[in-house]
Amino acid sequence: MDCENYWSSQRGGDRRTFGTAARIVWRGRTPARAHWILWVLFIGLQVADVVTTNYALTNPGNWEANPIMQFSQAHLGAVWWLPKVAAVGFGALAVPKALRPWPILVAVSYYIVVVSGNLALL
Repeated sequence: MDCENYWSSQRGGDRRTFGTAARIVWRGRTPARAHWILWVLFIGLQVADVVTTNYALTNPGNWEANPIMQFSQAHLGAVWWLPKVAAVGFGALAVPKALRPWPILVAVSYYIVVVSGNLALL
């Protein structure tokens, strides 16, 4: 086998090889960017959910609809959002980047509805 034919300097002149490599790199970076943007949106929506929930609960007649957060509010008081921070932090560390973006997209969409509902109650 003649290994001189496999040197990258000899393959570099072929435009198809460079174009294919550029498309592969571009396709690899785009989902990674979308993944990080979705995670930033998700974390921002979590903060917005805590702030709008706290503000909505100060108005009479409003209550927490999530039974887990309601339990957390009853037992932790003002720091009821700590379990939420722990769950989001665990998700950020446990979910590998290689996963498809649809699960986080669904979560972002859900929290857009939640925060919009909280804002409607203000």
